[in-house]
Amino acid sequence: MTDSERFWDGEINEAVVEEWKAETSPFERVKEVLLATTTYEYAKSIADRARVSEPSARKHLNTLTDAGFAQSDESGRGTRYKRSRETVAMGRIQELHSELTKEELVEGIRELKTEIKSYRTEYDEMDPDDLALELDADDGEGWTAISQWRALEENLKLAQAALSLYDFNPDAEDIDSSGRSRGAFATDTGNISV
Repeated sequence: MTDSERFWDGEINEAVVEEWKAETSPFERVKEVLLATTTYEYAKSIADRARVSEPSARKHLNTLTDAGFAQSDESGRGTRYKRSRETVAMGRIQELHSELTKEELVEGIRELKTEIKSYRTEYDEMDPDDLALELDADDGEGWTAISQWRALEENLKLAQAALSLYDFNPDAEDIDSSGRSRGAFATDTGNISV
């Protein structure tokens, strides 16, 4: 008998799954599986991957949908779920904010704007959708440019959102004249002209 046979006689995947189950709650496993789900799936499929019962998965998926982590879609066979676009965007924004300094984000935004401007100049269009209306179906180079241009615009939005987190103070309160808090997102309505 070899050392490896003496210490281990199971399958490594089974051991990892058992460890995952022991260290996480059913809710945590459903959320983890959901966040890796890019196309709509039924609760049963997510339940199988999360190692929970289907009713438990459905309950947790509905909670995650209510909280904005999931999107649901009614099909002829029931409700399907996938991660929400907002969750993906917020995760990417948070990642950019934590990995890059304010100065690095500013420089990245400048570079993205320069690249977008070069597409506008080259194709004499303001955005990729305008270019799409002008292209022939077989214009491979043009369609590749549209794809790259759209990616640049998405990255610009994410970088700008990440940059805005540097100045965001969720604890700031705006107090109105009666002494009531109007919250961090309140605007001064006294200066609005109608």
